[in-house]
Amino acid sequence: MPSAESAPQEPVPVQLMLVADENLGKLNIRPSLSAYLAEIIHWRHFVVADARSRAFKGNQEMFLGNLWLVLTPLLQSATYGLVFGLLLRTSRGIDNFVGYLVIGVIFFGFVSRGINAGSGLIQSSRSMIRSFTFPRATLVFGVLLRQFLDNLVPAMVAIAVALVFQWGEQISWSIAIVPLLYVLLHVFSCGLALVFARLTAFIPDLRSLMNFGTRVLFYVSGVFFSIERFATEPILQYVMTMNPIYQFLEAIREAVLYGSFPEASSFVSLVLWSVGSFCLGLLFFWQSEARYVRV
Repeated sequence: MPSAESAPQEPVPVQLMLVADENLGKLNIRPSLSAYLAEIIHWRHFVVADARSRAFKGNQEMFLGNLWLVLTPLLQSATYGLVFGLLLRTSRGIDNFVGYLVIGVIFFGFVSRGINAGSGLIQSSRSMIRSFTFPRATLVFGVLLRQFLDNLVPAMVAIAVALVFQWGEQISWSIAIVPLLYVLLHVFSCGLALVFARLTAFIPDLRSLMNFGTRVLFYVSGVFFSIERFATEPILQYVMTMNPIYQFLEAIREAVLYGSFPEASSFVSLVLWSVGSFCLGLLFFWQSEARYVRV
């Protein structure tokens, strides 16, 4: 008598399902630049909603929660102030060194976090990229918009601390330009994030060099010292002052600490750096749009 294992099994019926493909699109195509920009505009509501839903939630698992948005930059500023201000005496010749340092550390952190946000973003979003058709640049925009919202609290803390340490001096109307500089700084950071998002998508080793690069930028951007005092060589001083991050920090310090608006040439330079960085970054990112699905 044949065993149950040797008994012939009935074939399992196969069900076919037909799907209309007229509304399906390829994942590995690069639309024209105009079409790409139109798609980004079409997705703008999702980007904004996603960024708002994720903002101020990075520290929810900690006991102090969003208080770390204030504590982290203040602790960093205190550390750099102790090492460089007291031990290495970089504070000499700078009025209100505490305000000078806090503005430098906190606002430089906005740029460095923007660069780090773009680094590895494509690789960490591979499942979404391979499942849906959408402009990949919106991934960068969503992260940077979230940072724009998260950074509001540290920015206000930096300005408040700077003003407290020059108590008694009248607050100038020049402080009104700081929100515009804040926006321009994040537009500039978004351009850098787009560039590094593409580079690290295909050359992952660059992520290991990112910390080194941002550290070099930290030391050459006048975060905790006066470039005019330490970079006495004219050529070196000129190169360092052309650094856009340094120019942003100086413009904010001028408005908050010294009660003066940035010079017209300096402000135009910052606008050009911001718009140029964003446009070139978006163009550079778009050129590899069809390749991201194969990462």
